[in-house]
Amino acid sequence: MGVARVLLIVIAAVLTLLGTYVFAILPGTLPTLGSGLGFALNLPANFTTTPAPADAVVYYLMLVLFIVWIASGVLQLVGLKSKLVGIIFSLVPLAIGVILILVEYTNVLGAMSDLFLSMTAADPIGGFLPIYYELFGMGIGVYLLIAGGVLGVLGSSLSKD
Repeated sequence: MGVARVLLIVIAAVLTLLGTYVFAILPGTLPTLGSGLGFALNLPANFTTTPAPADAVVYYLMLVLFIVWIASGVLQLVGLKSKLVGIIFSLVPLAIGVILILVEYTNVLGAMSDLFLSMTAADPIGGFLPIYYELFGMGIGVYLLIAGGVLGVLGSSLSKD
């Protein structure tokens, strides 16, 4: 089980990093696309944004979740040493992926849907990053995040022996 565990965790981390930084997660008005890379570039602006008082708590909770998300691909590798840390940092990209699907296909989050788009939107860097490849109306990055999260949870749950 040890080799399978390591392999699953490494593949999960690679998929999460690809879904976060290389591929777009949400379509936007081209050339602006949503991605973890866009969130990282918008991080200073996201701290200076003043949300409506009713939405402030949710906004800052999402900001913390997104900050953990941009680090989760690397932190999944900690799952090689600590099961709990591996599971936690695998659940974050899985949750982000599910939330992004909810944002795109439902109105469950209401006004927060626009917040997701604005937090991650940025123009492509160098004219090509993030790469936008559409699959079922979403950027392929969402599916990579979900796959990375699932594989990370599975890999981190396996015994070390």
